[in-house]
Amino acid sequence: MKKILKIIFICIFVLCIIKAGYSQDSNCLYKNPLCFYNTDILNYLQVLHKNQQYSKMTNFLYGPNIDGKDKNSLEERLSNASFGYSLKRVGLKEKSKTNWSLTYQRTILGTTETFKIDCALIKDTCRIYIDEKAWNTLFKR
Repeated sequence: MKKILKIIFICIFVLCIIKAGYSQDSNCLYKNPLCFYNTDILNYLQVLHKNQQYSKMTNFLYGPNIDGKDKNSLEERLSNASFGYSLKRVGLKEKSKTNWSLTYQRTILGTTETFKIDCALIKDTCRIYIDEKAWNTLFKR
């Protein structure tokens, strides 16, 4: 009887350790709407830009510079945009349950600068708000 209780106790202990190991998973996949394939929204858009998948990029943008525009002209504009700099998210402020302000740090030619963008959850997809100022901030020439 003692052997059976000892075996059950060991099994429960091992299962608890295994569960604790999995719960400390550090990836970002599906944790919140700002996470895209274990990265954040701007880094994900950079990957799409580097792979020339401009039509997929348009799905994550909204605002006066995006709404009502021809998709082909928007893709052309994105293809000519400069978006290959080093980028790191350094801050996150939740404005409401569906709106965030993200702070990023980028390095262009050895110069580090900080900028902010606004994001919103629209139709279950996190999207970046783009007006003329945001466009010029993100896609520097």
